[in-house]
Amino acid sequence: WLGTTRMSTSPVDGCVDSTLRYHDLENLYVLSTSVFPSASSANPTLTLAALALRLGDHLAPAVPARH
Repeated sequence: WLGTTRMSTSPVDGCVDSTLRYHDLENLYVLSTSVFPSASSANPTLTLAALALRLGDHLAPAVPARH
């Protein structure tokens, strides 16, 4: 469902911030089309893929490197 965990700058207007982190929890990220603030007429797949790559880049420094 689009918009059910809406992205916003404040917890009053939505559930997650621009990094997809849930406003009230430090370690919960939501990666879903539900973070879209509204629906469009276009297929959301590419936008979701871009959000996945962006979240991966955001979380990458927190993951220790494997050798």
